[in-house]
Amino acid sequence: MVLVILYSILITWASLARFIIPFKVGVQGSDKIGHFVAYFIFTIILFSFLFFSEKRNENFKQSLIKSSLICFFYGGLMELLQMLLTNYRSPEWNDMLANTSGIIFAVILLKTFENKLIIFNKKKSLIT
Repeated sequence: MVLVILYSILITWASLARFIIPFKVGVQGSDKIGHFVAYFIFTIILFSFLFFSEKRNENFKQSLIKSSLICFFYGGLMELLQMLLTNYRSPEWNDMLANTSGIIFAVILLKTFENKLIIFNKKKSLIT
């Protein structure tokens, strides 16, 4: 849970803070790559918390759907807050598209390893 909270704080800060970068990043769309990676990682972290937590009794599908939806709406909230709370950041549909792409890629990766994750979770439950 601590990792989920810390990562949420990191995304919030990165979404709302004013950055002064003393050099020009030469990669076009590099901020979109950042969005993609941030929400890919966020989805994996949140899924892991929901699926592997002993206190929560959620199956793979429930954990996947909840983590995806929470990350999607959190990304939308960050774009909305950029518009409402800052005058130095602006919401962009392309940011939401990059966030969503990261979430979808995480879902595809997790679905690819679904059986292994389920087996691992069952073995972990038997040990504890």
